[in-house]
Order: sequence, then C-alpha cells, then structure tokens
Amino acid sequence: MGNIPRMLFLLVLIAVPVVVYGTSMGLPERVATHFGPGGVANGFMSRGGYVAFMLAMTTLLPLFVVAMTGFVPRVAISQIKIANREHWLSPARRAETLGWLMSHACWLGIVISLFLGGMHLLLARANGLSPPRLDETQFFVLLGAFLVMLAAWMVTMALHFRRAL
Repeated sequence: MGNIPRMLFLLVLIAVPVVVYGTSMGLPERVATHFGPGGVANGFMSRGGYVAFMLAMTTLLPLFVVAMTGFVPRVAISQIKIANREHWLSPARRAETLGWLMSHACWLGIVISLFLGGMHLLLARANGLSPPRLDETQFFVLLGAFLVMLAAWMVTMALHFRRAL
C-alpha cells in the first residue's frame, strides 16, 4: 500500500506538467490569468510567463508539500507535532509512522497537482473564448472538490494519530 501513493504521485507529477505544456501552445500571446465577478478577465500574463509559472507550480509546489510533510519529519523527528507523539514515534513504531506520513503526503501532493492541472484546463478553456471568460460554475465545482479532498486529508491525518493502538 505504501508504494501505491508514491507511484501515483510520481505519475501525476509527470503527467500534469505534460498536459499543461501540451495544452498551452494554443493559448493566445496574452493569457487571461485572473478573473473577477461574472468570470470577466481582469489580469493577464504573457503566454511564456504563464507556461513557466504553471510548470513551476505543478511540479515545485507538490514536491515542496510532499517534502515538508513526508521527508522533513525523517530528519527532524523532534519537530513532528502529532497526537500521541510518544506512542507513534516510539522506536517500535517510528518507521511505520514515517512511512504512513510519506504515503499521506503523496496523496496531498496528488490532490494539489490535480487541482492545479484542473485550474489550467479551466484557464485554457476561458482563453479560447473572445473575450476570455471563466466558467464560474466549473471553477467553484473544482474548488469545492479540492477543499473536500483537503478536508478529508486533514481528517484522515487527525483520526489516524488520535488513536493509540
């Protein structure tokens, strides 16, 4: 089970930037990147700047989150703040706990990557219209799904460490 989240994270970490890059060539030179009420575009970037920004965000942000949640605890055990800390980080359980944190971090990285990829696809679709207009319904559905997944991730973390076996 521990390797599945890691493999999926790596797959998503490769696939989402590939999709972003592959679907960015059809964007206009001046890309609408910010939208106000009614989905009206009110902020723009150059296509090159937007592509570079999205490629960085879809790779570096998930990597940073996974590193901070999954790798850093391995080198800074004293900094880990979890319920029942003594139980979960006892020598007998430490490796299993750190493995669980890494797997859980990978799931969060997947959620973040997919959200950012979804945002890119919404922006690409919006920029295909003249004038550019963001579909607010789709945006709020995507945002709602992201927030539900983020809440589920946090609840799972809290419930996992709440119990002392």
